[in-house]
Amino acid sequence: MTTPEVTERRLELDGFSLWLREAGIGAGPPVVCLHGGPGMDGGYFFPDAGVWGPGLRALARDHHVIAYDQRGCGRSGAPEDVEQPLALSRHVEDLERVRKALDLGPVAVLGHSFGSVLAILHALEHVESVTHLVIVGGAPTREFKEGYRRSVAEELDAEDRERLAEIEAEPPSDEAMHERFAIALPLYFHRDLDERERTSLLESVSFSAEVNRALAAGIEEYDLGPALGHLRAPSLVIYGESDRVVRPEHPLAFRGKLPGGRFVAFAESGHFPFLEEPEPFARVVHYFLRHGHRRAGEEAPAGGAG
Repeated sequence: MTTPEVTERRLELDGFSLWLREAGIGAGPPVVCLHGGPGMDGGYFFPDAGVWGPGLRALARDHHVIAYDQRGCGRSGAPEDVEQPLALSRHVEDLERVRKALDLGPVAVLGHSFGSVLAILHALEHVESVTHLVIVGGAPTREFKEGYRRSVAEELDAEDRERLAEIEAEPPSDEAMHERFAIALPLYFHRDLDERERTSLLESVSFSAEVNRALAAGIEEYDLGPALGHLRAPSLVIYGESDRVVRPEHPLAFRGKLPGGRFVAFAESGHFPFLEEPEPFARVVHYFLRHGHRRAGEEAPAGGAG
């Protein structure tokens, strides 16, 4: 089966540029992907296919898949002549600006981890811009952090726990954030990574402490729950049963809050199901984008299902 190529380029916006990765020109609705963090970049969406397999390239067989490094992250810039250039609201608005700059029309939005916060806020503010919402490894509140701390205590050895505590006690730096991710990597995956996989993934991502600092205070106590009932786009929540960073009970906290929300668990995945089970992941998302067509509050057509 042919795997679409990934192209990379700069997308010029007003006063700065974002680094864009895209693959596929499928007939299905375009899918814009928002990476995690805050302060990470989107390199992990399309890691070395020779090591990791297709990743989101599998989804690109049927859809135009677009992923960009959020402002200030990776190879993306940020404007210097505006107040609070890295504020959460500006990250949310960037998604709308990217959609318009690429002349995409309404899009499906896939938010991974922290990216799910941006995806939900954008869908609330720009109702007609979003056809579908896919939440991967996300949670409606920051309560997942307690589960992560429990995973660290239960699964990492004393030396790693001590080093993580030292990193957390210091002001964040790009290097320290990268080291923290490397130490905690076993908690992100269902299976043990071999050395090639580990090296490839760590080389595919970078971190921005400046972005992390700018956003941390604003999301420390976030609670999306009260707003979720106002979402109109059909929503799919995906999580890995072996995720020990955002444990399954936290994505499941979306239950009863997302109107018409659907939930799919991947039994052999952790925090990155599109890396560990790329083909099943692509099939699930593609099916949802084809059939999860109703907006919240709309009736299903006679004789149909959605």
